[in-house]
Amino acid sequence: MEDRMRVSYDQIKKANEEIENIKLGNKGYAQVNERIKAFRKVYPTGPIETTIEEIRDDYVRIMAKVSNEDGEVLATGRASEALTGDAKKDYINKTSMIENCETSAVGRALGFAGFGVDSAIASAEDIERNKANSKTYEIYTNMFIREDDAIKVIKTCIADLMRKMGVVKASLGEKVQNELWTSLEEMGANQLKKLETKLTTLNMKTNTWHDLYNENLKIKTVVPIGQEVSYESSSEKFGKLALERAGTDEMLRNEIIDFYSEMGTKL
Repeated sequence: MEDRMRVSYDQIKKANEEIENIKLGNKGYAQVNERIKAFRKVYPTGPIETTIEEIRDDYVRIMAKVSNEDGEVLATGRASEALTGDAKKDYINKTSMIENCETSAVGRALGFAGFGVDSAIASAEDIERNKANSKTYEIYTNMFIREDDAIKVIKTCIADLMRKMGVVKASLGEKVQNELWTSLEEMGANQLKKLETKLTTLNMKTNTWHDLYNENLKIKTVVPIGQEVSYESSSEKFGKLALERAGTDEMLRNEIIDFYSEMGTKL
């Protein structure tokens, strides 16, 4: 029995080492989709079940249960979501309150089972939602803009890439849902940045999402296969904004230019 527990722990530890954590502050948090990946590495067919415990027009509470392949319950987790009356805060919950709540409950259950836990049970999505009122995005060391503003910038760049690559939005949304277990509307700035990077090489046959390339028949001219796409990236936009914030401070401006240059972005 002790050997079985030790091996199980080793498997969970190994699975956790193979997933990505997002740094929020000084702590690392795994997104729910990463926790699910870790869980599936150890229990490929282990069930993840959710139950709505309470639901009203403006509130829902869901319980999630994760089990091993023998049907033994490993852990449970609960989450709740509510409409606040604030149109901006309720933007996602107005249409996806149950889905949003279910994701949180599953993330907590998996966290209690030991999956995707670095320094906290809460998932990256939970932390980001809880910090929504004061959420910021760092464009340079100790230089921040609002998270919502950052998302708008990145989404503009993604829309530009979609036109250049001939991507159909519905197909992209389906790909994101199926492979990243989230939606375009729910993605935060860090997730959208990764998506932007993915789309920059969509015309390369080695890109695992290449099937999205040149699917939109309404777009007559797309970037040819294998050719580097030319567009203003979100990194360029953020870098230029940082330079604006720096004003006439030449030392700071040079530091910003060097910082972005090291990331491969020329300002």
